Amino acid sequence: MSDLIEVIDNVLPPELCTQLMDRFEDSPNLSQGRTGGGVDLDKKRSTDVSISRNDEFQDLFKQVMQHTGQQLVAYIEKYYYALVGPIGLTVKHPKTGEPVKLTGENFEEVGKPNLANLVNYLFRVGDVNAQRYTAGNGGYPYWHSEVYPQLQHNDALHRVLLFMYYLNDVDEGGETEFYYQDRSVKPKAGRMVIAPAYFTHTHRGQIPKSSDKYILTSWLLFNRAEQIYTQG
Repeated sequence: MSDLIEVIDNVLPPELCTQLMDRFEDSPNLSQGRTGGGVDLDKKRSTDVSISRNDEFQDLFKQVMQHTGQQLVAYIEKYYYALVGPIGLTVKHPKTGEPVKLTGENFEEVGKPNLANLVNYLFRVGDVNAQRYTAGNGGYPYWHSEVYPQLQHNDALHRVLLFMYYLNDVDEGGETEFYYQDRSVKPKAGRMVIAPAYFTHTHRGQIPKSSDKYILTSWLLFNRAEQIYTQG
């Protein structure tokens, strides 16, 4: 049985990783990293900036999203009940055009040919943050998961998958550890990690020792119900 953690090497090209780190250091929008409860240095010590909301990153953000979309669709193709199970989609048969209920049994025939559009119908990518963890001090050593209630919008309750990219190699320390899977992932430039966002994949980020650690991190979320049920 798979542990549902996908580790894909060389997703981001080396030059893009370098550009992201350089742009990070030059950004005027850096801030103290936050957890779901706000700034808490006992849990997380990082410097963060959104690459999806700040203008200085927009050219690089577009490149990141091209690579990200391909990998997220590939993940959903492999673990297709993430798409099939939640709300019971009815889709057009790719050959007859007739409406048909999407199931695990007919996914290959009626789901896969239109998979990218189905993923866009049901899901969205969250805010993408770049983060720097300083060698010897920075880290997210608190065991945590990604789904929890929030005031105002409850966006975190819509999270389905987490994903992250390592932007640089860290020779010692800085591993991402998954508690229940007893699995540790070493930071390597261009490497992408995708996993379920819920408590089943509780994880933490160890303190980097040999060098600073740079990552990108975000989530795949359900679209809001108001959008899903009014489309088409």
